[in-house]
Amino acid sequence: MTSLNLGMPAAPPVPLAPRRKTRQLLLNHPTHPVLVGGDAPISVQSMATTLTADVNSTLQQIAELTASGCQIVRVAVPSQDDVEALPAIAKKSGIPVIADIHFQPKYVFAAIDAGCAGVRVNPGNIKAFDDKVKDIAKAAGDAGIPIRIGVNAGSLDKRLLEKYGKATPEALVESALWECSLFEEHGFQDIKISVKHNDPVIMVQAYRLLAQQCDYPLHLGVTEAGPAFQGTIKSAVAFGA
Repeated sequence: MTSLNLGMPAAPPVPLAPRRKTRQLLLNHPTHPVLVGGDAPISVQSMATTLTADVNSTLQQIAELTASGCQIVRVAVPSQDDVEALPAIAKKSGIPVIADIHFQPKYVFAAIDAGCAGVRVNPGNIKAFDDKVKDIAKAAGDAGIPIRIGVNAGSLDKRLLEKYGKATPEALVESALWECSLFEEHGFQDIKISVKHNDPVIMVQAYRLLAQQCDYPLHLGVTEAGPAFQGTIKSAVAFGA
């Protein structure tokens, strides 16, 4: 097909804000370690949709994600069966594995012992999480394992919901920075942060507010984005903003 040149000027490139300077952390891996933050390139992370306890299926999906350009993979850890699968997955994965911890603080320690490159914690769905921060900070610090403090609108601390009335950008940011302060009290700063919302507009507002108040690297994402078509649109709007 022949293109038609109408002599119209090309659209100028969209101006981008200067990249924010952040701390840098390392997600270790024998062959494909990934630096996050600082002057490192933006990395791509995805999450396995398999049951983590199904080691073979999980590793197969990780291989497919890796072939598609994924550099970091997250696996859900809501049960003891999933915990027991972590050593094999962390050892055999071709990219760094992040354990996404649910419900039980003890799973954080198990993920560290299993050799995961990082841990994601959601303070809103882990029992008595604040009481365990000192021990988690020591274990992660001793092992050189970064922690992502992942705040979600759907599981926001009840105290913040009462204060703000709903999951506002300010509520999400306050939750994240409060948890960061608990880790900082114990000398742990190998942290990245996410403040996710299912509304991409609120998500963008929250991340912009957060970026003004800290120098931790940020993990971007839209929570509960929905099916592929809807999720693609929401993510494109959020990331493109």
